[in-house]
Amino acid sequence: MCNTEETSLLEQFKQPRRLHPAAMYFDLIRVIKETIFGFGIGLILTLKESLFYFIIFASVFLILLIISSVLSWLRFTYRIEDNELRIEQGIFVRKKRYISLNRIHKIDLSANVVHRIIKLVKVQIDTASSGGGAEVSLSAIKVEEGERLRRALKKRENDFVIDEEKSEKTIPTEKISWSRLFIAGTTSGSVGIILFALLAGFTQIEELIPKRIYNSAYTWVIGQSVVILIGLIIFILLLLWIVGIAGTMIKYGNFIIEKREKELFIRRGLLETKELTIPFERIQAIGIQQSPIRQPMKFVQVFAVVAGGSFDKMEPFPVLFPLIHEREVDKFLQEFLPEFDQLETELIPLSKRSLKFYLFKSSILFILALLATAYFFPSFIWISLILLGLSLWYGWLQFKDGGYAIDGKRFTLQRRVFNKVTVTTYHRRIQSLKKRQHKIQALQKLATIEISLIGLGGLGTHYSLKHLEEKDANKVADWYSYRKTSKNTDLLDPLE
Repeated sequence: MCNTEETSLLEQFKQPRRLHPAAMYFDLIRVIKETIFGFGIGLILTLKESLFYFIIFASVFLILLIISSVLSWLRFTYRIEDNELRIEQGIFVRKKRYISLNRIHKIDLSANVVHRIIKLVKVQIDTASSGGGAEVSLSAIKVEEGERLRRALKKRENDFVIDEEKSEKTIPTEKISWSRLFIAGTTSGSVGIILFALLAGFTQIEELIPKRIYNSAYTWVIGQSVVILIGLIIFILLLLWIVGIAGTMIKYGNFIIEKREKELFIRRGLLETKELTIPFERIQAIGIQQSPIRQPMKFVQVFAVVAGGSFDKMEPFPVLFPLIHEREVDKFLQEFLPEFDQLETELIPLSKRSLKFYLFKSSILFILALLATAYFFPSFIWISLILLGLSLWYGWLQFKDGGYAIDGKRFTLQRRVFNKVTVTTYHRRIQSLKKRQHKIQALQKLATIEISLIGLGGLGTHYSLKHLEEKDANKVADWYSYRKTSKNTDLLDPLE
């Protein structure tokens, strides 16, 4: 019966199908986003010349985009035939793509606000050779059709009898509570990102602000007292903090992760619902990330290094759980990824000789700034002293949090750039390992190691640990290359 149902499902997609007409709208928005920089420059230039030219330029541009979107929609079809997903598209040059169903690794569904209002989804289809994004993206199809298409592309018997399986076997599932989500938002550190984005955006639209209004605002700000300016800055930072909390809760709201037979399934989002499937075979490593704000509370974020990356451009690797306590991590991994559990392996720390390298690198700029301030602005030297102290503290944190561990075929590396990151992977997943040593390191008998994994878009993802004890760097290199030395007799056998 399963085979009959599967066959009938595939038959539904045998005839060429078009996307929902709303795809014309999404294509229009996409093209506008991709050309917004050039379009904005054109608007500014024509607006400065004449309002008439501005209207002509904007009208012609929009008319061409609308015609292009309509023709693209009419010329785009998809179907399933002979165990292949067949895509035909192109206005003037007709392109045909045939993708074997056996090459399809994951099918992700997402729905923004517009999708949800008219009950549509976006389907992204990824293959092993995909790089820099999904190989096929169907911008707008009905929800029911999207689900049927996903089941047809997977061609797995368990997709057709899932209801029976659910009654016999409970699918491991984990959700995040709203209280945890609020903590994730308050400790996300997104204030700096939002502030940087606002500053970058302001530099782009500054030319559009009339000089009279800009000069008046600037004069008013300069004329205020220091107390009012400090209060205004605090208010702006508080407002950005609230926006960051709201953004985190909207992004990860209704977060749920399920463990299925051959993959993890993740659904999240309040305004824009996204669904992601992560095949187990594409998981290269598991990472535990902890920001300085979350470290005292012992909260971490769990992510996966996946060949092909994530569905979020702002998120290079998919988040397996947005916020979880340190003591709950091992239980979480035992349930969803048992081969990566027991992450409490004791790490081999960095040598004390490496501390001076971390302190010097983190503080050199602030030492120079302190000297300059002491000479030109001695009354403000206290600011440079505070910044210097913070930089030294940051360098000490980098040194303290660095380390590695070898447990059979499993390798763990821990480091801090800004956040503390612990990455655990297996020998077979490491694409290459490099050992580097400059002259000063050689004198101190230190070295740097770097491992490379397959990551975003099939490209390399690199994790390095600097100023490691030279004998430890050699031990890691011997472990990776299966070399046996007199000093390292406990290394692996060459047969994996």
